[in-house]
Amino acid sequence: MTSTEIEELIKTELQVEPDLTNVFGLDLTKCLIKPTIQKYKNAKDSLDIYELWTVLEETEDGNGYKIYFDEDSNMFGLAIKSDKDELIDIGGYGSFLKTLYSM
Repeated sequence: MTSTEIEELIKTELQVEPDLTNVFGLDLTKCLIKPTIQKYKNAKDSLDIYELWTVLEETEDGNGYKIYFDEDSNMFGLAIKSDKDELIDIGGYGSFLKTLYSM
């Protein structure tokens, strides 16, 4: 899957949102990023490391929640950054909007 295909998935879901500057309290015009593959650690097993597409950063400094896309499961999920600057996968939620509303 390509970053453009992932952007299209998100764009399709966001068609139901009337104002992208205030979706569940977030300005998605600022939070959505170009999908980028990054390494994530499993929250339950720190030795389990895998690559996921990061698609959203809650805060500009990168310290808030992240939303990722897992192309193997075709699901979006939430992550946080650890105090060691590692991305920690805290769970898959399904659709982009369902994940966003779970933050």
